[in-house]
Amino acid sequence: MPPFARLFSVTLVVCRYRLLSLLPAHPIRPLLVFLQYLVPTSWRGTGDLSEGERLRLALEELGPIFIKFGQLMATRRDLLPPDWTDSLARLQDQVAPFDGGEARQKVQANLPKPFDQVFATFDERPLAAASVAQVHPATLLDGREVVVKVLRPGVEMRVERDLRVMGFGARILEKLWADSRYFHPVRVVRDYQSVIRGELDLEQEASNSETMRRHFLFSSLLHIPEVHLDVSSRQVMISDRIYGIPVNDIERIKAAGIDPRALAERGVEIFFAQVFRHNFFHADMHPGNIFVNPANPDLPQYMAVDCAIAGRLSRHDLNVLGRMVLAVMREDYPMLVDLVIRAGWSNAPIDRHRFEQEATQLLAPVRSASLEQLEFAPLILRLFDLAREYHIEAPVQYVLLMKTLVHIEGLGRSIYPQLDIWTVGRPLLEAWMMEEYGPAATLNKLRNRLPEWTAQLPEMPDLLRDALENLRDHPQRQQDMEFRLALNLRRNRRRALAGVGAVALGLLAGIDALLAGSGWAWPLAGAGAVLLAWSLRA
Repeated sequence: MPPFARLFSVTLVVCRYRLLSLLPAHPIRPLLVFLQYLVPTSWRGTGDLSEGERLRLALEELGPIFIKFGQLMATRRDLLPPDWTDSLARLQDQVAPFDGGEARQKVQANLPKPFDQVFATFDERPLAAASVAQVHPATLLDGREVVVKVLRPGVEMRVERDLRVMGFGARILEKLWADSRYFHPVRVVRDYQSVIRGELDLEQEASNSETMRRHFLFSSLLHIPEVHLDVSSRQVMISDRIYGIPVNDIERIKAAGIDPRALAERGVEIFFAQVFRHNFFHADMHPGNIFVNPANPDLPQYMAVDCAIAGRLSRHDLNVLGRMVLAVMREDYPMLVDLVIRAGWSNAPIDRHRFEQEATQLLAPVRSASLEQLEFAPLILRLFDLAREYHIEAPVQYVLLMKTLVHIEGLGRSIYPQLDIWTVGRPLLEAWMMEEYGPAATLNKLRNRLPEWTAQLPEMPDLLRDALENLRDHPQRQQDMEFRLALNLRRNRRRALAGVGAVALGLLAGIDALLAGSGWAWPLAGAGAVLLAWSLRA
């Protein structure tokens, strides 16, 4: 059950920015818009704000958890219009720090040892503060400088409350609008829930950090600070403190004698190494998390913190991604279209010829542009715009990867505007493809699978007979499935309508209680509760 007090406050903000007017066409949409205008918060209007700006301001007013959701959705150009994603990309997660004394108490409560047996000093003034946690500098008894990341008090309860509200709204939307199957609101919210819950688990972040640190332990490309696992926990994480130049401080980078071109190209190498060599990538590489080590200007090294959000692709998705990127770099557009169709990401039939024509028209001019105009990340974003028109939805790990790529190229071009990610990335990608799918790799896979295939050989006739029988019975099973789906769709629509009616009655009850005082508030609320209980029944 959703928390009704929070649901009520979210509804007021939704009406304040008239977001119900943004819903797709549906017979009940005019009723919802009419009910929206009955709520006093909507009477101020929205002025000349665009749809995307209204959505952005509403999420900012709803608080950090909704802001983080909006930031993630800013990368979903395969699902949302460009105006919405462009506005969501400007969302800022700015919160005031909480009391340092309270942070100290929380750290002490979560340490496996007494506070004085771990720290020599602990500064109650935070180095940084975010919506989920804040960071304090400290010194261990052995003299090592560390940073202590501690979750905000009560943040887990607030996150779960807002996630339940999001899940409730997504279920209503998916039941009410048949076309929502093209953008799967329930699955999108579920994906976000896994991301934000990962940020709440500092043990998971510590594990991600240590995994990534081991991958680059003897590399001059990237440094990840060591986490002190023996004194860290789910709510407190202690790691070595680093001293680096913020990656967006270009003047200090140049003053340290670091070659901007070498630094930018090494950033591209890190991206391809994380994705294709290790299949484990830092998915939150914005400037606040990336620094540059000034110790060795000839071999500039990046330093990364905050590994709470990390991505890993399945073997199949990694193969598809590598071949897609290589197809774009080689200007093999028919191969790109073939890969997209065979990946099975579309929720509707694709007109292959038309899709190939549009992809070629989009990509060919970009690939022939001058070096200064040639950007990889905006091209990927435009491909996602095209994908949305064909109801093609990439897996969430691809979305995290695209977000990382946008950050990497943006950082690289801010350091060295002439960065050519195509030229730097193509040999790295081709070398990986040869290692994974070249003759030697193919022979090795055949040798490893031969015993398994030999053991399965006697079962092949039975498997072939079962497959033919299944093929014979397929039409009847498909008809039965279509009938059940249609029945469930009608049932879900009735429940969704009841849920919307319950919310409307709750709003009217709230308005009557706050403004009119006519005595109808309790009957309206009771009727709404009955409707809501019926709509949510199993």
